Amino acid sequence: MDGNPLNTKLCEEYGCEIPVVAFAHTKDVIAAVSNAGGIGILGATGLKPDELRSDIRWIRDKIGDKPFGVDLLVPASFVEGNREDLDEMIPDEHRTFVQHVKSVSGAPDSPPPSDIDPTYSGYENLLERSRQQLDILFEEKVPIFASGLGSPAFIIERAHQEGMKVWGLVGLPRQARRQIEAGVDVVVAQGYDSGGHSGTVGTFTLVPEIVRMAEGTDTLVLTAGGVSSGKHLAASIAMGSAGVWTGTIWLATHESETAMFLKQRIIDSKVEDAVQSRAMSGKPIRQLRSRWSDIWKEDGAPDTLPMPLQGMLVNDVLRDIKEANLEDWMTTPAGQAIVGIDAIKPAAEVVYEMADEALELFERATENSATA
Repeated sequence: MDGNPLNTKLCEEYGCEIPVVAFAHTKDVIAAVSNAGGIGILGATGLKPDELRSDIRWIRDKIGDKPFGVDLLVPASFVEGNREDLDEMIPDEHRTFVQHVKSVSGAPDSPPPSDIDPTYSGYENLLERSRQQLDILFEEKVPIFASGLGSPAFIIERAHQEGMKVWGLVGLPRQARRQIEAGVDVVVAQGYDSGGHSGTVGTFTLVPEIVRMAEGTDTLVLTAGGVSSGKHLAASIAMGSAGVWTGTIWLATHESETAMFLKQRIIDSKVEDAVQSRAMSGKPIRQLRSRWSDIWKEDGAPDTLPMPLQGMLVNDVLRDIKEANLEDWMTTPAGQAIVGIDAIKPAAEVVYEMADEALELFERATENSATA
């Protein structure tokens, strides 16, 4: 690393200028962040093969040789089976409760999409879907594969042979140890503060421990969970991270496809409005509080089911709620970083502001040290 504290090993090894990684489901955000000097990672779990291939090519056309990647879910804990067998595992009390939720919400029945693909219609085919998507990543020579859920150890040898870097998101030290030993290129240490599939350990407890584990190896560590500012970026580098992984802060950018009412709700939210719930997928997901997350915590609500049963149970009513545009019942995955979002901005501006604030803090620390 040279005299610029932001020129970390992530920058040296991946060719980015600012050690900020942006996870988003909108390809425009990915392109904007990579073009601004960071690294965009496309969340692609819900994309069909042709959609994924098209998005990858679109991004590459916009950014050229700048770094980017694709994030997929490959869960280790998963109930497998065909749809009929899985349907029989869903208790009647859960079906009754979902009908109650539908009645309370007032969501009318909406016809299923005419072009629905059963492989991409729900969580029950997640593993099959992931395998198909991984094939697309290899065919398109995507530089980075990030496993957002589940260990990517099974794919590391092939990926490295084909020039692909493999990243893994973890929420516990034992998960990080296994992935470091397997040879992942980057471990994303994702603390409890994070949006989406979040764990139980706080970011500033988790990161230093995983940094220690990675010492003496070729694995880099990124800080994730609650990251929304240059202060967080500077603190992460000071803890030994090679940069930060961010997600929530891109939801309210100009480029994001997040609905405008949700962007405004993010801006207006307090930190306690980012709540954890298993009510969508069966896995804990931190999201903006909504009537959907609230009703599953009321007295009399059944416990949520494991993945993929919970998703199978609720997919139809969630579609009905979305089609009816019932805003109070709709949500988006979001972490405690919502507290740092106060306006809708271009994604590039978010990158530059983080870098400028971090550099200012490092300069101030150097000045204070010199005068001490």
